[in-house]
Amino acid sequence: MLDEAEGTKWVSRRTPVVRLPIDQLGQTNKADSPYLAPEVQLFYKAKATRDKDETDFEAVLPLLAAPARAWLANAVKVIAPNHPWLRRLLPVNRT
Repeated sequence: MLDEAEGTKWVSRRTPVVRLPIDQLGQTNKADSPYLAPEVQLFYKAKATRDKDETDFEAVLPLLAAPARAWLANAVKVIAPNHPWLRRLLPVNRT
């Protein structure tokens, strides 16, 4: 899942349009244990969501910083332009 790269960017095998700087691909917790950035994991879960994926999305959404949320929205739009998560990820324009 994570072995594709071009230079300093990770490239999704699912679609090469979806990319992320390699240094943003993973994070570490307080115990220094590495883990995949939540927005990337949710991107993979978005293709065919199951109940547990919906649960993960609900749990992670309030914790995603604006840049991660925007990246996830853009990535999901590429693979599923009408995905139901997009309504929750994209800011509502109230003008």
